[in-house]
Amino acid sequence: MKNVIHEIEKILENLKFKPSDAKIYSLLVEKGEMRVSEIAKELNLSARFVRDRLKDLCNRGIVKREIIKKGWIGYIYRAESSAEILMKLKSKIIREIENLEKLIE
Repeated sequence: MKNVIHEIEKILENLKFKPSDAKIYSLLVEKGEMRVSEIAKELNLSARFVRDRLKDLCNRGIVKREIIKKGWIGYIYRAESSAEILMKLKSKIIREIENLEKLIE
């Protein structure tokens, strides 16, 4: 039983948003698309920190990254739709619950 509780704790930790993640996501919803430097300036955060958080948000499917070429090469980021995020979150929770059920059996 202790192993199952540990697994549940890991799942909840993976689903948890950091306060900065919520701020970045909200800003992208409000502004549409932005570069790292714009997000960092708007939220008064370091570009390195914003880049790290965006990498995690992209990996989790919450934010999309697109390469752009406008005399320079860089990335712009945009928020995934709330409906899409909820679908992904729901699917992930269902998969995790199914994995826990296998542990208990």
